[in-house]
Amino acid sequence: MPDRRYIKKIKGQEKYPHKQFSFGDMLLSSCGCFLVIVLISALDRISHQFFIDQPLFVAPVGASAVMIFGLPDSDYAQPRNVVGGHFFSALCGVSAGYFFPDNVILASALAVALAMAAMYATGTIHPPGGATALLAVIGDQTITSLGYSYAFIPCLSNALILVFCGIVINNFSARRSYPKFW
Repeated sequence: MPDRRYIKKIKGQEKYPHKQFSFGDMLLSSCGCFLVIVLISALDRISHQFFIDQPLFVAPVGASAVMIFGLPDSDYAQPRNVVGGHFFSALCGVSAGYFFPDNVILASALAVALAMAAMYATGTIHPPGGATALLAVIGDQTITSLGYSYAFIPCLSNALILVFCGIVINNFSARRSYPKFW
């Protein structure tokens, strides 16, 4: 039977910190997400038609866009965290896939665990990085066949585009200043 202190922790210690957002913030955040996803999607499509048959767009970008435009003051949305979080997590995910090539369960678990450790060690915690690591293991053949290049294209390139767009779009608002730190 768990003791009372443990049960008390599970109940939560505080009330929900309901934060009011202005319509302008909502509009800027939504437009920022829309524009960055359109940009990365268009670059992906153009690259397939004219240059390389390698994906330039991965799903964790959506979560990063929500953080950069919806929570631009969050430590986890800052450029260092976005770029490092995706890059190091991608390396960890690919490595985990090599360690356990025939066991998706262990490779997936190791990918996310290694990514968490790497983000802690480098001071680049970015929650969508966990999805980046996992995708390296459970993604389709197009993703898993990339090997370590997955860390550079699409992950690093996506992160750099996200940060650039975050800087340009977030600073249109007089109430926002992005980034807080590098």
